[in-house]
Amino acid sequence: MKKIIFMLLLVSTPFIATAETTNNDTIVIKKPRIVTIITGDSIQKIVVKGKEDDYNYDYRNTIQLVDSNYVSNVEINKDSWSLRSLRHTVSVSGNNNKFNWEVLLGGPLLIGFTAPTKTATGTEFSTFHSWEFALPFISINQNFDKKEKTRVSLQTFFNWRNYRTTGNMRFVKNQEGKVLLAPYPAESDPNFSRIKVFSISGALMFCHRFNKDCWGFDVGPVVNLNTYASIKTRYKKDGGKFKEVEKNIGQRKVTFDLMGVIYTPFFNFYLKYSPNDVLKDGSVKFKSLSFGLYL
Repeated sequence: MKKIIFMLLLVSTPFIATAETTNNDTIVIKKPRIVTIITGDSIQKIVVKGKEDDYNYDYRNTIQLVDSNYVSNVEINKDSWSLRSLRHTVSVSGNNNKFNWEVLLGGPLLIGFTAPTKTATGTEFSTFHSWEFALPFISINQNFDKKEKTRVSLQTFFNWRNYRTTGNMRFVKNQEGKVLLAPYPAESDPNFSRIKVFSISGALMFCHRFNKDCWGFDVGPVVNLNTYASIKTRYKKDGGKFKEVEKNIGQRKVTFDLMGVIYTPFFNFYLKYSPNDVLKDGSVKFKSLSFGLYL
């Protein structure tokens, strides 16, 4: 049975290690990176990863026996969660080298913690109760070599940063709209008080990989358009639970970060630091530092 399926697959998709589509159904793949052949009692599958000038090329051919008939299915560059929407290869004039650029719907996901620096007296942030989450939107990558080890990447994010304190002081907004520190109501049991900032962010990163999908680094500036910020405070008093929310707290509309990313065979890590104060006015002063996983 396995031999029959294998012969059907060879007939339907001759596998030759070289990369263009001919006038018939033959697929020719030059310099494949990984070739996997999966054989079962009623299924035969070939998976090809990579080809010449396209590290991310993905070809899959499956033949399955169903009631003495066979069903064939072919997939080429099936979209993953990052949803590659456009890839364009450009030849460098005057030689045979090539570089390429690509536009992706999606990109790296950032999940981490915030650890504010240069804080005002009396402000005690709790780092591992404060978080950052950045959801990618569109990424544009410009590669400068065939192996795609060196590139410049423009990345856009929806970014949420949360700065939480769990001490005996809370954030409040006074009548002038400035953020201050104030004690909780008498005989209350504090839970937390936090400042949250939402941003639309763009990062311009220089990226280098020493080994593909292994060791490497990114570094570059980030511009944040801080469109929303709020205060939320929770505490208990007299057997009841209380929540206080304040909006329009006077965040800086535009801030800048310097971001670095380290790639390892196990996890990728990022670090971001902003030289700007998060808030424009008031007695609560701090700068943003965040770190975490770069997925």
